[in-house]
Amino acid sequence: MSGAGRCYDNARMESFFATLKKEKLYKIRTELLPRETVKSIIFRWIFTYYNRKRIYTANDGGYPPEIKRQAYSKGKLSELMAA
Repeated sequence: MSGAGRCYDNARMESFFATLKKEKLYKIRTELLPRETVKSIIFRWIFTYYNRKRIYTANDGGYPPEIKRQAYSKGKLSELMAA
């Protein structure tokens, strides 16, 4: 940890929440929905779209984390990067 008053440790989570809000929550009227419905929407967005389909500029080739992990565990990461 970088210490008190330093934002660098929290930057990744702040970026994630900003993405969640911009790409999903600001597009629906969450104030009219029950809390459990909003929690379900967020859960589905994270586990279906964010982890499996969204393009990532941080990963070579722009592959989502789930796809990259699967290729790595199968030993096919070099094939995925060549494609």
